[in-house]
Amino acid sequence: MEHMLLPYRPIIIAALLTAGAALAANAPVFISPTVTAESATFRFYAPAANNVALVGLRRAAPTAMTKGSDGIWSVTVAGLAPDIYSYTFDVDGATALDPRNRSIKKWIGSENAFEFAGGTTPVWSLQPVPHGIVHRHTIGSAVAGREYTFQVYTPPGYDPRATQTYPVVILLHGYGDDDTAWAENGRAHLIADNLIAAGRMKPAVIVMPSGHPIPFPLDRVEEYFPGNLAAMERLLAGELLPFVERTYRAGTTPAERAIVGLSMGGGHALGIGLKHPELFRWIGAFSAAVPAGDPRAYFPAAATAADPRRPQLLWIAIGRDDFLLQRNDAFRAWLAQHDVKFAYTLSDGGHEWTNWRNYLADFLPLLFR
Repeated sequence: MEHMLLPYRPIIIAALLTAGAALAANAPVFISPTVTAESATFRFYAPAANNVALVGLRRAAPTAMTKGSDGIWSVTVAGLAPDIYSYTFDVDGATALDPRNRSIKKWIGSENAFEFAGGTTPVWSLQPVPHGIVHRHTIGSAVAGREYTFQVYTPPGYDPRATQTYPVVILLHGYGDDDTAWAENGRAHLIADNLIAAGRMKPAVIVMPSGHPIPFPLDRVEEYFPGNLAAMERLLAGELLPFVERTYRAGTTPAERAIVGLSMGGGHALGIGLKHPELFRWIGAFSAAVPAGDPRAYFPAAATAADPRRPQLLWIAIGRDDFLLQRNDAFRAWLAQHDVKFAYTLSDGGHEWTNWRNYLADFLPLLFR
């Protein structure tokens, strides 16, 4: 397709640049957000705006902000539970990010993010314990037909020259995320650091892949899932696991491997993990988009408690308000009817990172015992 060149209007462009530079030069210096143990204050500079509101923080309605004489709109929010929150601003009907906050939650649409600990030490927070390392890799993938990225966490004390091997956890993200999501939004590396330091988790290599070997669309989503799951299965078994085993001190038996994910990634964990007992014996599904079709297709043979290839752990968790609850209930009913053992957690909340961080903190200590 040819690109159409637009007429160049240097006078208009120069005027816009001059006006923007003048506005930036006159903008007061301020911080947003400022967070204390009791509250968080948000600020946005918009001297010509008529209305500015804070959107997000899992509140049902926008929170009106107050304009100061310096053109800065502000609002202080108290009563927040310890969590990682996301937000944007509504400026006269237009959505705007907070230019003072460099922490961005990348999803289908981007939002700012901030941590609120509220004077506590959540399991996902940075604590004074030994820390592992998050490595980022890019490889050429024949399955994806392009460069493919993923992240790998190695635990504190990991030595690539040692003979010791570590169990492997494949940790999968949801539909709107990428390979950075579990570290940036889920704080998986900090959760692992804190659990290992507390003696609650066996040190492991955690692999956080991109769950989109097929580029994702914004429409016809249900049509996308089967093909993407099949591609993810081929990529994981044929490219990713071999790379990890060549590059890291990684265990190579199914008893040393777990696969777990959230939403779309939970569907991948079920669709791949159950189908490949020669690869995985530990499986977790958080708010899972359970793959469509007959569940018997997930299992290589008899789906019974007597099958020696059954998972050592099949762990399912979801919130009461999650839109995928009915789908998960139907899957659990099928498992029970076919004598497939599983563990189940029903929590408060919905389809949200608040739950997924907590689920991960509960799941990791159960592995490789």
